[in-house]
Amino acid sequence: MKRRDEVSVGIVITVAVVVLLAGVLWLARGGLTSGYPLYTRFSWGQNLKQGQPVLLAGVNVGHVDQVTLNPGGFLDVTLRINKATKVPRTATSTVRAVGFFGDVAVALTPKLSGSLTEAFAPGDTIPAGPPEAGVAEILSKADSVSTAVNHIILAMQQQVVDAGGLRDLRLAISSTAALTRQLQAIAAEQNRNLAATLAAYRRVADAVDTAQVAATVSNLQAATSRAATAAARFDSATTQLNQLMARANDPNSTLGLLLSDSTLYRNLRNTLATADSLMADIKAHPGRYISVHIF
Repeated sequence: MKRRDEVSVGIVITVAVVVLLAGVLWLARGGLTSGYPLYTRFSWGQNLKQGQPVLLAGVNVGHVDQVTLNPGGFLDVTLRINKATKVPRTATSTVRAVGFFGDVAVALTPKLSGSLTEAFAPGDTIPAGPPEAGVAEILSKADSVSTAVNHIILAMQQQVVDAGGLRDLRLAISSTAALTRQLQAIAAEQNRNLAATLAAYRRVADAVDTAQVAATVSNLQAATSRAATAAARFDSATTQLNQLMARANDPNSTLGLLLSDSTLYRNLRNTLATADSLMADIKAHPGRYISVHIF
């Protein structure tokens, strides 16, 4: 009797564990999640299974409800979207890896340039977007990159090693080192010459009589002062001469009348002529003008 009870208890526990596991799996696959269906179709969906998440711009908005292999070689996928979520009609669906162990999810990516107010209605089909690059495509790109790198290395070997580029580079480095040494020698020689020049300048500066230099500077200052005074006097004379010329050019002034009146000139000529004739007559007949009586 006791043996039978142990078997019964074992059977009950086993059934409970199976039911618990089935419930956990059912809940993990979204068994209690309500929502509306959307459909999509993929040409490649490796590791895509029921219960995997559906991401809208990276946010979990539902789960994969069913994955069916179409006879045409496609995967018909049913998505269960949360009722509170609206999927923009510009969105496309892709299968995207979300982990390091082969886990994938269905990613819904809307276009930012389109209208975000229109949404898919329940039962609509979301178009599939371009699939992500697979391992084969990545390997092919890596092969193309490695091929290009090999070509570059081969060209460098031909141009640098085979053509003697390294030898020329070593010669250029040695020539640069020799030139550097020559420049250092020239710089040292110039430093010595500059030091000698400064020493000679100091000797000359020490030999100069500062009192004589000061006297010379004082004489130069005095000469400059006299020159300034002479220049001021010359400016004054020039000003007076300009005033005199202005008066001579004025027809109403005495000097202007004297210079510009032709009548005065003729009268002066006539007066001089009369004086000349009078002097000649006095010389010829002095008795007419001078009478001398002696008592």
